[in-house]
Amino acid sequence: MAQEEVSMMLGVSAEITKLEDNMEGLKAFLKDAERRRITDMSVQRWSTKLNNAMYDATDILDLCQLEADKRRESKGGGTVEHKSPGCFQPLFFCLRNPMFAHKIGSRIKELNQRLESIHKEADMYKFNIGLGSNLEPRKLTAAELSSYRTSSHVDESAIVGDQIERDTRELVQVLTTNDDNNHSIKVVSIIGAGGMGKTTLAQKIFNDATIQEHFKSKIWLSITQQFDVVELLRTAIENADGYHGGKQDKSTLTETLINTISTGRFLLVMDDVWSHEAWNHVLSVPVRNASMKLLGSRVLVTTRSAQLPQQMQAPLHQHRVRPLENGDAWSLLKKQLQPDQVDGIDQLKTIGMEILQNCDGLPLAIKVIGGLLSTRYPSEHEWKSVLNKPAWSLTGLPPELDNRLYLSYEDLSPQIKQCFLYCSLFPKGKEIIGDVVTQMWISEGFIQPLDGSSIISHEYGFEEMATDYYRELIKRNLLQPTKGYLLTGYRCTMHDVVRSFAEYMAREESLVVVVGREHAATGMHVRRLSIEQTISVLDWGILQRRESLRTLIINSRVNFHLPGDSLSSFSSLRVLYIWSANSDTLVPSLSKLKHLRYLHLEHTDISRLPDDIHEMKFLLYIYLLGCKKLGHLPSKIIKLVHLRSLDTSSSNIGAVPKGFGGLTNLRLLYGFPVQMDMDASGSCWCSLQELAPLSQLRKLTLYGLEKVQDSRMAEKAMISSKRHLGYLELNYSASGHTIGTGGAEAQQQQQHKVIRWSPAKSKRVLEKLHPPTCIENLSVVGGYVGRQLPNWMCAPASADFKSLRYLTLKNLPCCTQLPDGLCCLPSLEVLTIIDAPAIKRIGPQFQASSSVAARGSDASTSAPFPKLRRLNMVGLREWEEWEWNDCEEHMDVETAIAMPCLERLKIENCKLTNQASRAPRGILIENYTFTSSPT
Repeated sequence: MAQEEVSMMLGVSAEITKLEDNMEGLKAFLKDAERRRITDMSVQRWSTKLNNAMYDATDILDLCQLEADKRRESKGGGTVEHKSPGCFQPLFFCLRNPMFAHKIGSRIKELNQRLESIHKEADMYKFNIGLGSNLEPRKLTAAELSSYRTSSHVDESAIVGDQIERDTRELVQVLTTNDDNNHSIKVVSIIGAGGMGKTTLAQKIFNDATIQEHFKSKIWLSITQQFDVVELLRTAIENADGYHGGKQDKSTLTETLINTISTGRFLLVMDDVWSHEAWNHVLSVPVRNASMKLLGSRVLVTTRSAQLPQQMQAPLHQHRVRPLENGDAWSLLKKQLQPDQVDGIDQLKTIGMEILQNCDGLPLAIKVIGGLLSTRYPSEHEWKSVLNKPAWSLTGLPPELDNRLYLSYEDLSPQIKQCFLYCSLFPKGKEIIGDVVTQMWISEGFIQPLDGSSIISHEYGFEEMATDYYRELIKRNLLQPTKGYLLTGYRCTMHDVVRSFAEYMAREESLVVVVGREHAATGMHVRRLSIEQTISVLDWGILQRRESLRTLIINSRVNFHLPGDSLSSFSSLRVLYIWSANSDTLVPSLSKLKHLRYLHLEHTDISRLPDDIHEMKFLLYIYLLGCKKLGHLPSKIIKLVHLRSLDTSSSNIGAVPKGFGGLTNLRLLYGFPVQMDMDASGSCWCSLQELAPLSQLRKLTLYGLEKVQDSRMAEKAMISSKRHLGYLELNYSASGHTIGTGGAEAQQQQQHKVIRWSPAKSKRVLEKLHPPTCIENLSVVGGYVGRQLPNWMCAPASADFKSLRYLTLKNLPCCTQLPDGLCCLPSLEVLTIIDAPAIKRIGPQFQASSSVAARGSDASTSAPFPKLRRLNMVGLREWEEWEWNDCEEHMDVETAIAMPCLERLKIENCKLTNQASRAPRGILIENYTFTSSPT
């Protein structure tokens, strides 16, 4: 019997070796197959067969990893280090179980037969295995990452030439000229092809100073082709600063919108409208009724359809966007290059103009090709290689898609191609959040170290590699940062033209179900399914039939049938994302998802996680945002030793299980609840000490710091020793919500805080929560009651924070002065101070501390706020004096320039008179907002 087992195990080992060889051999064909599948359906079918086989192989590897873990645990050795997908080591380890070896061996043998058949078919297609590909993704430098530019926010990288300035002035005048002879609403339309720059022009108009002054309310709506009536009305109300109260009824929401926008002139922008449905059936009634009360309100529409303005029955003016002229096209192309590529670039203008001829003056095409060129060394050889690419003349794409996008897509590495196509699961109007999508990529197996090493052992881990991919997609203009995230790129969208291309390329494996296409959820054999907000309630029974799914994203109502509904049919699922759906009935079956890496339950009704959550061995990322019924974490969560992210923000979890500090692979921890307790010996225990072993943390938010009265407890968290920490939020609210200072009730709560807590103790606690000097983004929010901010924010200690780029100080009820070290932060780009009612005066130390002035001649270090781009001072209600010191006694003229990089200054709700004329000498402000409190 032993000989038979040995023989069987040897046979399985041979099959494993064959499987590895087969998979490696087929990879050589993928580059050419990817190109040819566009025009050859037989190649498309071959590619589908190969992908299915690859997916089955990863399932087998997972099962072997689980078996290897089980054997190691049974012998008291803990779990086996998890390897990246494609690593065959666990296969050999698990063969020590003969029964498992026999079972898995049969599956491997069958898979090898399929792969050999696929390889034989490949011979018929005569694939070119010499095409090569960009296997090593291009690494972006820190300088590149800080150069991001770009809803209604103007994308500065798309603005060139005088034509857009003339068009803006012309349309602003049309929109603000009140020549109405009656009370009917007027519509101004911007018409042009996809990617022509309609949205950019509309954004520039929307943000124009004349528009801002002329209209009381300004509403920006991106209109999806299949829109949801309720969500469209809700968004309009929100963007007009109204409140819809979560109502679902169309009539109620329509009335709310009328009341919200009828208090003054308003401008409604409807961006990228495909048909008159959104206007005629949803928005025309509230907009017309509201405009009857005051003349001069306007609607601005961007559309590809020249017939749309007439269909809306209220045309006033039509403007056709024209292609860019050669000079402007060249300027736009240069804007996409890296700063160190622009010097001497005019030597390449001849070749550049040949490339631009293929772009037909379309800004989007120019930006995408410019993004491609930004990855090349600026030489004649490199640019000619782009000019001569055969993809320029590619045939077979549908006429509405852009060949230039394929040129950029073809240039991506195989891994980044997968990541790019995955982004098509987020439909128009849905933001792509950096942390979310990169962790989904990792969970799907798209991110792999080139050496095949462990997911755990890499200090430069999968998240960093995935972030590089994400940033490269931004750099190539395939993703666009949204308003408010211009510098970080943390939230993005895809241009509709780019999304249409990605959806087409991913059509065999990915499907997005939107309003009007609910029936599509019942058809097609897909691996990734995204269900967006739909009119009808989807039947869970239909979804359960999709057993091959690897990603399931639900943003819609789902009809559950108790008690049989479960997740157990999704045996291959890697990613599960559920937003706002009633899903508590699914919780017991969660632990059946053996392959699951990513679990995201946001604003759902779940009241618990499964007690056997530790059986989900591959679980890496858990998101439980806004789950108000969730009061605790299961004790066995501490056994998920490979967990890398946990986000419990805005849930009601008040404590973490003891032993939480054993989750030493955590990279992201949001919503960590600070808990004070007494242990068995009567000693005080604080959950902050569980943070001490978590040395791999990159992002951390702490809730409930008001509970900590002893600075020694804060010291035990060892925050300053976390050398990878880039983001830290210190929140003095147990719920994670900051308490504003606007209402009487909120102010009373703040007063109770001040009475309850000692300002001196609060300051000592914050001193011990000293961030590491590598921190990039820091927030102190929620009601810190100290009268001064900690010494590590003061000079000279603050100068050690050489990487800090974003600093937010919000809700400081007792703070009487700002620290003098803020101006010494060498990399600070954005400073936001909100709700600090005890500050009456800001003195010259804010601009330049005494230690800065003393350095005098060292211009490289003494310029106050040397890299500050945005300064926001909001809600300093008693602030009445701002004294600037030009430091002329200590500095030369060049050094005395304050905030030399400042682009935006926002001052609101204070007692200052307009300080613009008293700003420090040399200050240059592109965008200045000043609002004084009523006296």
